[in-house]
Formats: sequence, C-alpha cells, structure tokens
Amino acid sequence: MGRVDPTRPPSGSDALVLFFSHGFPSASFLWRKQVAFFQPQGYGIIVPDHLGYGGTDKPTDPKLYVGRGLAEDMADILDAEGVTQVVAIGHDWGSYLVSRFLQYFPQRISACAFFAVGYLPSEGVNRMSLHEQIKQMLGYDAFAYQRFFIQPDAAAVIEKNIDSFIHLLYPETLETWRNSLCVDGGARAWIESNKTTALPSYLTPEDMENLRNALRSGGLSGPLCWYKASVDEANLAEDARLPAAARDIAQPLLYVAFNKDIVALPAFADANTKKYAKGPVMRREVDGDHWGVMSHAAELNAILVEWIGGLPGGK
Repeated sequence: MGRVDPTRPPSGSDALVLFFSHGFPSASFLWRKQVAFFQPQGYGIIVPDHLGYGGTDKPTDPKLYVGRGLAEDMADILDAEGVTQVVAIGHDWGSYLVSRFLQYFPQRISACAFFAVGYLPSEGVNRMSLHEQIKQMLGYDAFAYQRFFIQPDAAAVIEKNIDSFIHLLYPETLETWRNSLCVDGGARAWIESNKTTALPSYLTPEDMENLRNALRSGGLSGPLCWYKASVDEANLAEDARLPAAARDIAQPLLYVAFNKDIVALPAFADANTKKYAKGPVMRREVDGDHWGVMSHAAELNAILVEWIGGLPGGK
C-alpha cells in the first residue's frame, strides 16, 4: 500500500487506534491536522496512502481498485502493524474504502466515522446511470466532473496543467465548482485553458507545494482509477454479490455533514445512515465545504474528541 505512518499506543495501553482514510486527490496529506492533534494524546495512528497515491503501487487497471481488494489491503496493513481493531475515519473516497472495510472485515472496526461523504452501501449500481436523475433533483449537474475523470486522456490533461487542476479542486469559494466542476465539460475546459482562481486561506503555500509535488511525482492515472472502477462491471458485480446483511452497520457511527458542500450532499449520507446504521449514531454539522477536514480542522477534532470519548477505550 505504500507509505503508512503508524504510531502505536504506549506498551500495555488499551488506547484506541485511529485509522484515517483519505480521498481524491489528497493522499494522507489530508489528515495532517488530525494527526498533529491526536498523536500527542497517546492514540495509535495509522494514516496510509491508498492505492494509486504517494509511495504506493499505481496500477492503471481499474479492476485492481475493486472494493474487496482495497479492503484486503487495509486488513494487511493492520496485520503488519499488529493491530486487531481500529476506529476507521473516512473522507471522500476514503469513506468508500471504510464502507467496504466494514462490509468485508467488520471484526476489524470497532467504530466508524464519515466526513462529507457518508456510508456507501455496495448495491452494485452504476452511479453514472443516476447522474441525470440527480441533476433533475438538484437543478445542477453535481457529478459532471466524473464523466471527465473516467475519460482515457483525463490524467494527461490534468498532469499538463497541475496548478489549474488544484485551483479547480480547492477554490476559495465553491461557486467555482457550481460554474465549472458541476457543468458538463466544465472541468476539462477549465484545466485545458490552464485557468486559475483564488485559493482558500487554509491551503498555505507550503501545502500547495506539497500537493503539487505529490501529484506530479505520482501522476493521476492511479487516483483516477477510483472513479473508473466505480463504473467497471467487475466492481459492480463484486458489490452485488455481497450479502444484504453485510451492508448493515452494527458499530457506533459518526457522520459529520459539511453544509456548504454542493457535491457530497448531506441528504445522500443521511438516507444511507437511516437505512443501514443499526448501532449508535452521532450526527454533527460543520459550516464548511467539501474540504472542511482542513478548513475546520479544530472544530472537527473537537467533534471527534466528543465522539471518541463515548466509545469503549476512548478518553
């Protein structure tokens, strides 16, 4: 799986191990403010770069990014670190991975948390087939950018103008998303024209440089496979074979909604939580956009402290 940053609790301690799962295109870099906060408190910390990112392997076959295989990678990491169970915390595509980890290895997760993107049941449905329905419901094409991301030349287009891509993904205001990311052909047009915009204050020049270097060194072919796999028949078939009972969640669940997110809408997550969560549920809201993990880090850390404090072994 590539780079893993493990921190074990002190010898003899029964402190919880927190497993942070990133999404696109952040890599483990996303969780830097959570690691800095929780590490000194004595928690075990595992923050991997997922398949396609950082120092990990970067296959370009979407079939290698199917949910079961990704979940097995997570189990292998825990085995290598000598960890039996973790509190799994996901954002964006990291929520997808936590969801699949729950379904295939429920005994390895004592509790789960989802930021922005909520729990994702594996129902074997091609999400692209739902885009028009969602567009009609919302009044805008929330997932238009995904149709670009699965195109054969998407990685090359993005790699040619990395800074433009970063500005599109991390704009100061999400009006940029509404006017470009969520418009058919808008993401391609933005990046091919090498357009830029104001960046948010939470993305420092050092952060920008780290993100730029990570994307340049690893490329986008691997990370974009997460999108391609979501419409690959092999992945859909794998999801459909999962027993219905395995989609239910018995573990304590935290969902944090980002109220200004126009792509990962809280209503989607709330519906799945209501249907599948059978154990204790805590729901909180943050007045941030999709990148609230970074922009509202202190508030999120406080929410995690509150939730973890109520878990067995929490502080």
